[in-house]
Amino acid sequence: MVVNGELGEAAVDDAARASDAATVAVIIPTFNQARFLAEAIMSVLAQTRPANEIIVVDDGSTDEPANVVSRFQKVQLIRQGNRGPSAARNAGLRCCKASHIVFLDADDRLLPTALETGLRCIAQQPDCGFVYGALRTISENGHPIESNFFIPVTGDPHLAFIRQNLIAMPAVALYRRDCLLAVKGWDETMRRCEDHDIYLRMAQRYPIVSHPDLVAEYRQHGENTSQNHVEQLKAALRLLDRHEARITVDTPVREALQRGRANKRKLYVSRMLESTRASWQIRGNVGGLIRGVIQAARWSPQITLRALIRVLVPSRTP
Repeated sequence: MVVNGELGEAAVDDAARASDAATVAVIIPTFNQARFLAEAIMSVLAQTRPANEIIVVDDGSTDEPANVVSRFQKVQLIRQGNRGPSAARNAGLRCCKASHIVFLDADDRLLPTALETGLRCIAQQPDCGFVYGALRTISENGHPIESNFFIPVTGDPHLAFIRQNLIAMPAVALYRRDCLLAVKGWDETMRRCEDHDIYLRMAQRYPIVSHPDLVAEYRQHGENTSQNHVEQLKAALRLLDRHEARITVDTPVREALQRGRANKRKLYVSRMLESTRASWQIRGNVGGLIRGVIQAARWSPQITLRALIRVLVPSRTP
């Protein structure tokens, strides 16, 4: 039971026992990320609450991740042809036996208390489909570059995830395996936004809970798929169209979809303009600057115009 917004002592004891009884697998899909893979595995082995299973899924890599995995006795390797991140995650999902799962991309890292914190949180809310925490971004060489990122889920989780993807990386979430199987796992037809897709499908059927503890590190480097802002925006808008087609659309959902599409345009058009400005500062290419601005304006003239006004009109100081 909950007493003054907190779990009562009996409920805390029950949650602790449930957490101890739970099992957890960490599934690490990798595609040509062998140079980061050892760090990802070591971050799992360093957990205060050990993982019951660690499964690396090689999605058709050419950089021999098997050589990395062979250095760790407790790590299982699955190999398949290149079928994309969703297929790799599903391969691990089908193979593992644990009651709970964390999906850690090979270029990211877990913080030492990630599994302990996630299991404790979900034990207190056992009907949840998944729980998630905070992240921080790190550079290619592993140094922190931004402070903690966390957007709590409030109100109706399904509507909240339609309005915005509250989770910036898969590894901050800890899932119930049975719930993942009930929604048929990751959509293997999607190569982008597949994480937002599964959050939407899970939130449609199950409660979702968040906690502010830092649990994972998201590595930023030149090969991140999310760096292609135009393609990300196209995929994000397609995702909302697909989700709209498979759900009942009432007034709250319609309003959430409208807000969600606007938020996606604002996010990715702003990133397009930031990338264009950074490229201009480095290269001084006028043609590239003009093309970047025109491209952004095609997706949102209003956002582009506001950005140009901020640059061109001097700010007034009292």
